Parts: sequence; C-alpha cells; structure tokens
Amino acid sequence: MPEWDRPTIQALQDAGLLLVEDGNHGEYRPRRDEFTVDGVAFVRAADMDSGRVNFSSVSHINAAAFQRIRKGIGRPLDVLLSHKGTVGKVAWVGKSPPPFVCSPQTTFYRSLDLDSLDPRFIYFYLQSPEFVSQLGSRKGETDMADYVSLTEQRRLHIPLPPLPEQRAIANILGALDDKIEANRRLVQLLLSHIAETWRLHFESNRAEWPERPIGEVVRVVGGSTPRTTVEAFWDGDIAWAAPRDLSRLPSAPLLATERRITKLGLRQISSGLLPRGTVLLSSRAPIGYLAIAEIPLAVNQGFIGLVPGERLPGLYLWQWLSHHVDEILSRANGTTFLEVSKANFRPMPISLPPAKLVEMWLEPAESMYAAIVGREVESNALGQLRDVLLPKLLSGELRVREAESLVGEAV
Repeated sequence: MPEWDRPTIQALQDAGLLLVEDGNHGEYRPRRDEFTVDGVAFVRAADMDSGRVNFSSVSHINAAAFQRIRKGIGRPLDVLLSHKGTVGKVAWVGKSPPPFVCSPQTTFYRSLDLDSLDPRFIYFYLQSPEFVSQLGSRKGETDMADYVSLTEQRRLHIPLPPLPEQRAIANILGALDDKIEANRRLVQLLLSHIAETWRLHFESNRAEWPERPIGEVVRVVGGSTPRTTVEAFWDGDIAWAAPRDLSRLPSAPLLATERRITKLGLRQISSGLLPRGTVLLSSRAPIGYLAIAEIPLAVNQGFIGLVPGERLPGLYLWQWLSHHVDEILSRANGTTFLEVSKANFRPMPISLPPAKLVEMWLEPAESMYAAIVGREVESNALGQLRDVLLPKLLSGELRVREAESLVGEAV
C-alpha cells in the first residue's frame, strides 16, 4: 500500500477541500404539486445508472420549490452517491449538466479545491471495493430501507495521492469509461434508426396485410426454475435467464446470464435449450422487458420466448413487440401480480407483411444490429478491465505506466 494520506471525509470537509451534502428533508423538500414537466431536475437514486444520471427521464420541480431548497443544489463536476434504499450507486454529472438538485436519497461529493482533489478521482474511488466495504459497514435501516447517514458518510476515509497521481488514475479509468459511453451513444443511435425504419416500412400499410395469431406464426414457449435446493441442477455451463437479467441490459442483445444450470437442470425445463436469436419477453414482475438472446439458453417461468421461423425473423419480432407493449399489457391478468400467460398471448394477431418487404428492411437492420452487438461486447470487455484495474490502481498494486499500457491496447 502506498504511503498516501487517508483522511476522513469530515477532515477533508473541515480543511475546505471537499463538500458532502444531501438533498433537503422535511419542510424544504418539494411537495407533490410542485413537480412539473420542465424545471430543475430532481435526481433520485433511480435516475442513476451505469455511472451517469439519466437526465432525460428525471422528475423536475418548479421555481417555487427550487427557491425553497436550502441544500443539495448540484453543480458541474459533482459526484453523486445514493445513500438510501439502493445504497452505493455512483454517478458523474460531467462538466455541463442541466440545473439539478439532489433528493434526500442522494449525496453529492464536490471538490472545493481542484488543485488538491480531482473530482473524477473521487468518482472512481467511490466505486472501489475498499469504499464499498466501508459504506457497507456503516449501513443501517430506517423505515425498512438501507440507509447511510451523512454523519456516517463523513466518518469514511479517502486515500489522497499527490494530485498528478490522482489525475493519472482518473485519466486511465476515464479513458475506459469514455469509450464505454461513446459505445452507449452509438448503440442508442442505431436502435433509434432500426425502430424508425421498422415504423416506416411496416406501420403505415399494416391494415392491408393478412393477420394470423402470433402463436401460429412462431413457436411460443415458457420456462421454469429447476429446484434450487438440488445442487446438481445449478452452476453448470448452460445459461439460464430470469427477468432480472433483462432489467440490467443497456440495449437489446442478451450476451450472458447471472445464473447457469447443468444438463440435469435443463432436463427440468420442458422448453429445453432455446436457440440463439430467440426473442424474450418478460411476462410478469414486470411485464415488457425485451431482449434477443445472443447465446443458446434456458429461461424461467417469467418469460414468453418467441423462437423465430422463416416467415418472421427475430429482429422483426423484437421490433413488433416493442411497438405493441400496450396491447400485450392489456392481455395481463392475475390476483397476486399481473401476468401475460402464453394462452393469452398466442391468439394476439400479428400482421404478415410481404416477404420481399421484410427482406428489404432486414438487410440494413441486421447490419445495424450486428454493430450494436459488437459495441456491447466491447463495452463489456472494457468494463471488466476497468473493474480489474480500479482496485489495483487505488491500492498501488499496479503502477500507472503499466495500466496506461493495458488501456492503450484496449481503446
């Protein structure tokens, strides 16, 4: 371990180097009637994902609420940490965020002296195993939710390398993050192109085409969960998907699953091993997650799987499903939770466009989708490299020059 100072957050705050502050509680917190379509962004833990704040989908507060706010008012270069409910999400707002305030669930970490404390170094340190361990040790519960108070956060320690080393570490890890973010933007652009071309090709003329129940056009299957108490069913080499796997996808391709089963486990699932290219629709808790399997896999009971046939390819089915989510939801029922059963889904009518029109759309769409898969594969590899380098750099186990070489080869 390098001979770096490791002051507490409180000590850094007392020295005027760092400000750590959460959003307003109690009487200063925005009221329900003060939320509006436009205004100042109100950042909750749910708005933080993959190291960024999704400002396109945040709630907003009006001018009256903002004028009452006394703390948690964000600035460029702030680092956000979720400290209630989902504890430990970290986000970097960048150099030019829109005006925003933190909710009571989130804390900002703000460098007050850029010549002593690099903001992006803070951002990466808050994601390190060392900090995560510190945060977990302070975690308690309030109102049945995990919670780390500001007082407890300020008792945590941060290593303080010399500024050039802080910046070097931040630049190395930032290069990986920047490439991942560039990939994300390109993927979103390609997805929008695919969706727009699908709409232009197929939405305007569908009334002229024959319809068939979707269950007659493609194979519609469900899945199940092998008994979890039987060790022989689990930790094999066969991918097994649950809706949770789809909830964390950045886009359409499903490249891997959290859990895997054995051949014995696969025998417990009547739908068996589904081929690469199967389109997955989560059918309960919640309904509507979509993905295209890029690996052969089995699925649990929370899915409807669509195995494409010659008539309608998987990429077409994926787009069709995404454009008909409301109709799918209308077929849900259940007392404990809503579910779309296969029996309710199979009769759903689907238009059958001319084969030549499908082929005309499919060629460029498949090219764009292949680029999406390539970017996602690359981003996964870059993320894994970042996660390996981060603790090694912050502990001094890996020298900056060695890490620069590894990152240079990757990006």
